[in-house]
Amino acid sequence: ICGAGAAPPVDAMAMLGMGGAAPAPPPAAPGSFPPFQAWNKNGLQIEFACTKDASNPSVTAIEASFTSAQPTPLTGFNFQVAVPKYMKLQMSPASSSTVPPSNSGKVTQTFKVANSMHGQKPVLLRIKIDYSAGGQAVSEQGQVDNFPPGI
Repeated sequence: ICGAGAAPPVDAMAMLGMGGAAPAPPPAAPGSFPPFQAWNKNGLQIEFACTKDASNPSVTAIEASFTSAQPTPLTGFNFQVAVPKYMKLQMSPASSSTVPPSNSGKVTQTFKVANSMHGQKPVLLRIKIDYSAGGQAVSEQGQVDNFPPGI
């Protein structure tokens, strides 16, 4: 009766962290979503990291991270967001008005959106970005509509 009901073999090497399969990455915190690229133009990249309010799923906190591949700093940096009528917006100031050059650092800005039509209409943002690069004024506008499912 040897082997009847026996437990499956144990990989002792894997248990000790020696060989075996790589450990799974830690799961994202509840209510958080993997960061995604919201904008990439003229060397300016914007990444959004979103988290849901645990007590109110219609509210999303967004941290925008701004990096620049340009060889000179982006000065006078100003990021603005507009939302449709079914949403509300609350913005905090950016961490700096200068985005460092050559991807050598980042500026962050947080904002919250409340979607009164959560589950019926998606989060949709119109963005406006103003800055100077090498003495040249730049003004860009666009739309961010590639939020992960569940936002």
